[in-house]
Parts: sequence; structure tokens; C-alpha cells
Amino acid sequence: MSKLMKHINEVKVTLTPFNPNAKSSRLFLSRILTDEVKIDNPALKVSTSVMSDFNAIPSIHVTYRDGKKLDIHPGDMKVNDVLTLVNKHAKKLQEEQDANA
Repeated sequence: MSKLMKHINEVKVTLTPFNPNAKSSRLFLSRILTDEVKIDNPALKVSTSVMSDFNAIPSIHVTYRDGKKLDIHPGDMKVNDVLTLVNKHAKKLQEEQDANA
């Protein structure tokens, strides 16, 4: 997964940490805030907004290197479903890069 993260410029995560609907957002953060990802993409900007409203809807906003933006509301999603959505466009960018190499 970390190789695909090099195609992402920015990730913004908004969540209420103790809300059960924020579980996939928390797990997503733990998957992208690794040393391996930092090495593959040192320019990746990750910001987190912690909300105090227990009923607030969690969200993940991703900006890819080609400017495309993806907005996800991961409430009832599993973390692997979130990663699949995020990686879908990143895989396309990786395939384009490989084709041009």
C-alpha cells in the first residue's frame, strides 16, 4: 500500500475519536502514518481534525498528485473498503507511471 501512497499529496481526516463510526477512520490513519509511507512519500500532508460532537459524521478527504479529490464518509465502512476506494485512483496513476517508464 505504501507504494501507492506516493501518488497522494494530502489526506484530511475528521472524526470524533470515541464514536464507534470513527473506527475505520482511526484505523485508516494508523495504516497511512507508518515509517514506510513517510519514506515513500515524505511530502504527504496528513491532517486530523478531532471533533467534540459525538454525533459528528467522520470524513476522509484525499487529494491525489494529479489534482483529483476523493471525499469519503466512512461511517459504517470497514477500513479495507476505505483503503480500496483510496487506492483505486492511486493504482491508475501507478499504472500510468509504469507505462511511461
